[in-house]
Amino acid sequence: MLIWILSILLLAATSCFWFCRQLFPAIIRKKAHGTLHAVIFPEGEAQKQAVMKTFHGFTKERFSDDQIMDYFMKIKGLQNLSISSKTDFWVKKYLLSPTKIKLNYFEQVKFYELFMNFPPKVEAGASDIGIKTRTPNNGQENPFHKSQPKSFLRQELA
Repeated sequence: MLIWILSILLLAATSCFWFCRQLFPAIIRKKAHGTLHAVIFPEGEAQKQAVMKTFHGFTKERFSDDQIMDYFMKIKGLQNLSISSKTDFWVKKYLLSPTKIKLNYFEQVKFYELFMNFPPKVEAGASDIGIKTRTPNNGQENPFHKSQPKSFLRQELA
């Protein structure tokens, strides 16, 4: 009788372990992707394909589309996540899990150059010729930049 009880407990523990290691992450990913796609890709599938094409370009086709989307969604999701706002349990669990791929140093630098300000803001006159620009500090000049005259700095600090 004791052997039957131990075997049932062993079976239950094994199935629980399998569920936590295999099935639970798949459920989390499926539930979180729906929410994150709407936030990260507001323009839809064309925007997603542009990300994939660029990512494949600087990684030289080393990763699958699924791995690329996992990495991009987690990095951009964490960037967009506000600590003070309420976040869905599934999204938070997904974003705080490790990524499927690890980029080397040069790929990480390229990723952050290209995608940290994704999607780039388009200026009114530049949209018709396809030029996309980013404006640091919301277009304001840095008052502490070395090229500013010292009298300007004194006025700002006073």
